[in-house]
Amino acid sequence: MHTCMSYPEPHTHLFLGRILQDFQSKVLKDEWEKHQKYMIAKGNKRRLEEFHTKEALDQQINNFRQQDGIRQSQLDERIDDLQAKFSDISTALQFDANRIDQKLASMSFKGETEAPCLGQRTNVTLCLQDKKGNCDAFIKSLEKCVGETVVFKQQ
Repeated sequence: MHTCMSYPEPHTHLFLGRILQDFQSKVLKDEWEKHQKYMIAKGNKRRLEEFHTKEALDQQINNFRQQDGIRQSQLDERIDDLQAKFSDISTALQFDANRIDQKLASMSFKGETEAPCLGQRTNVTLCLQDKKGNCDAFIKSLEKCVGETVVFKQQ
């Protein structure tokens, strides 16, 4: 015995209508399943593309962080070196300035109302206190003045 759906007599309009309805339902169901599969595949493809994009971005970020860390370390080393050099030069200059001050204090200058090279010494001192810019021009000016005034007068 056949356990399929029961159909009315084969020659009736109901029979033909039922067959047509079942056929349309199957076609509609098949089309719906195809649409669902398409949408699922499209969603999976999009998620896979997002995953690959995220992986690529994560890799780029990690590379950037690694390179940034290296650059930061190099910059920190350079800053430390420059600060050490500046400190050494400042200490040496302060020592030299103190020696010159002592020498100037022990000397007598006839006809001069102020200590020689006072303006140049002041400029160097102010420049070093500000710790901004380059003090080379002031230092050279002071060296020239000391060479012309102090050393010349001692001889």
